[in-house]
Amino acid sequence: MADELFEVPLFPLNVVLFPGMALPLHIFEPRYRDMAADCLADQAPFGVVLALESEDLERGAVPARVGTLARIADYEQLADGGYNMLALGTSRFEVIDYKTSKTYLVGIVRPLRDHIETASDLEQLVMSARAALNDYLHAMLTLVGSEDRHIDVPSEAHELSYLIGTCLMCEDHEKQLLLETTSLPQRLRIGTNLLRTEVEQLTSQLDQGVRFPTEFDRSMLN
Repeated sequence: MADELFEVPLFPLNVVLFPGMALPLHIFEPRYRDMAADCLADQAPFGVVLALESEDLERGAVPARVGTLARIADYEQLADGGYNMLALGTSRFEVIDYKTSKTYLVGIVRPLRDHIETASDLEQLVMSARAALNDYLHAMLTLVGSEDRHIDVPSEAHELSYLIGTCLMCEDHEKQLLLETTSLPQRLRIGTNLLRTEVEQLTSQLDQGVRFPTEFDRSMLN
């Protein structure tokens, strides 16, 4: 049975939102103020999609085909009519068509689910991904001078694959590829390889004595 189509407001941004990821937003454009007001009134989510480059300046940014539903977890309406908002990614969707009956873009979408498959090496993939994420996070914490080394890395495969996407600092098109992948084993493989590449880069910076400024360092510079 095919998934039922549904409509969702689309918010093109220069970010790839993964399920489980928190996204702070400052909403100031009139059309997205309208979107936020409608979502709050209906207690409905909106869809975050990566804004792709477009040669048509009048049309503006072209939204990526796959995005993530965002639930409004908290918000503050500002005196100028804008919003400060905290949204949480929940599930992926695929855009089938668009509607322009609102001031903002509305997508006709369907859920994007992973293919059902049996992977004999899934347990090993999870172990490798967890190890790579641990290495990555430890390297990041060392670079920022954090003394806190306690890291809780999930063992559930889907959650782990999305957390990897959230943590990565690679280009948005690489993150988008990860988001669009509908094979859980493949998403873990891709994410693990990207993590290992970034760990090599971080390790090189550590070997060169590079350290990111901490909050204390920044306060001393101000």
